[in-house]
Order: sequence, then C-alpha cells, then structure tokens
Amino acid sequence: MSQPCVIHPGDSSSPVVLHVPHAGREIPPEVRAGIALSERALAAELAESTDTATDSIAATAAERTARRPWRAVHRYSRMVVDPERFPDASEPMLRYGRGAVYERTCGGAPLRTGAGPTADELLARYFHPYAAAVAALVRERLAATGAAVVIDVHSYPARPSAFEDAARPRPAICVGTDATHTPPWLAAAARRVFATAGPVDFDTPYAGCYVPLVHYRRDLRVAAVMIEIRRDLYLDAHGEPRHAAVADLGSMLAELADAATVYSLTSGSRTGTRHGERG
Repeated sequence: MSQPCVIHPGDSSSPVVLHVPHAGREIPPEVRAGIALSERALAAELAESTDTATDSIAATAAERTARRPWRAVHRYSRMVVDPERFPDASEPMLRYGRGAVYERTCGGAPLRTGAGPTADELLARYFHPYAAAVAALVRERLAATGAAVVIDVHSYPARPSAFEDAARPRPAICVGTDATHTPPWLAAAARRVFATAGPVDFDTPYAGCYVPLVHYRRDLRVAAVMIEIRRDLYLDAHGEPRHAAVADLGSMLAELADAATVYSLTSGSRTGTRHGERG
C-alpha cells in the first residue's frame, strides 16, 4: 500500500503547508470491491465529490512563491477515507453518512456493500497514517521556523449536493476559519488576495479549517485557513480544468502563501483536523 499522504518538500525556512485532501481519485482495488456503485455511477460520484485540480492549483502556487511552501496531498479519493473528518462520533457530517468513512453518496444512496475492508480497517490503513504524516510535517515546520501556517485548498460545486443547505450563499471563494487558529491577519489576507476571483465570503457554504488534532487548541503557533474555490471559476462545462484559470488561482494562492510567510516569520503567528461542516 502506498503512503496516503504525499509530501512535496518546500523551502527549509518556510512555515507554510498547502494542504490538499480531496483532489485524489485513486481507489485501491480492495476498497473498490466494497463500493456499491456501477462504474458509471462511481464516475459521477467522483465528479461531484472530488476537488478536481486543486492539487494543480497548489503546485502552481508553490512554483510562484518567493519562498516555496510545503505541500501535503492526499493520494486517494475521499471515498476511501476523508482525512479531514473527525474519526469518531463528534463528526457533524455523520448525520449524512459522510464521516471519516463515507457510508452514503452525495445524493444519499448507500455507498458500501459491506464487503471489503471494514471502517476500522480503512481508518487504520489510510486515515491514521495520513493524519500522522501531516502532524509530523507541521511539527517540523514549527521546529524549523517557530511557526506553521496550514492553508487548506479545496473546491466545491456551483450547485449544492443533496446533503447541503441550498439556501446558504455560494460565493466565488469561501474562506473557512477557526476561532482559535485563524488570526485576523490571515483571514484578511485571504479575502484580499482572492478578491479578484469574485465575491469572497467567510464560512459559507462550508466552515472550518484543518489543523492536526495533536495541535488543535493546544498550540497557538499553528495558524490555519481554508480556501474553497467554486468550481465554475476554473472548470469547464465538462468538468475539465481551464488552464489559464488554474494558473490565475495558483498565483492568488501563492500571494497568500507569501503573505503568511512574511507575517508569521516577522510577527509570530497566533493563532487540527478541519472543524465545522465541511465539503
């Protein structure tokens, strides 16, 4: 089994981690055997649930920063495990069957057959190793620079999925925050750099941001923010990336990473798994 978290090294003096948890589409054969969807239905589910090309946006950002950030990328589809959920009963998305191990599709249909690995086995093989790898990376950034800034890179569909509140605003850019780990300077920088993409709003339709649980509300040197990009900004009508738009969004993300680097290294950052209702 391949390591579920792929770490792309950055500059040794960078405090920034670009976290990309939902761009993957790979499903190991033993996990696919336990998914109750035809190939066609699985393709449709992947199209709706995958944060397509967010790994490319993050890679572009890394190339365009003054000081290259680190990247932590989930290798597998979130239908294997969702590494941003709480792995226990405290996860609010459990009520939709979409906790750390999904039991329901975006439309609410049963996802798993009962064959293949159990939920506990999936957590042991995929979720916990991923969480440990990201936590280790954040610890390394703290040791090297005295600060860590996790920028969570996501996208979401223009039309809400069945489990979502259709009444909630769906701006071009949703900035997810945490009361403990998102300092005002980081929220303001996110709003500023993404303003050219379109309307920016906070914590709608999704809220929260990722901080490894070992750091969550324990270490205020870890700052975090989530960037949710509405997919029609950079995908065409067939769900394919528009390269110029991906490049532009990568440049905006690079600007945010540069701002986070400068502020956290010169002023100190005050501010986990991602908290709140998440896509």
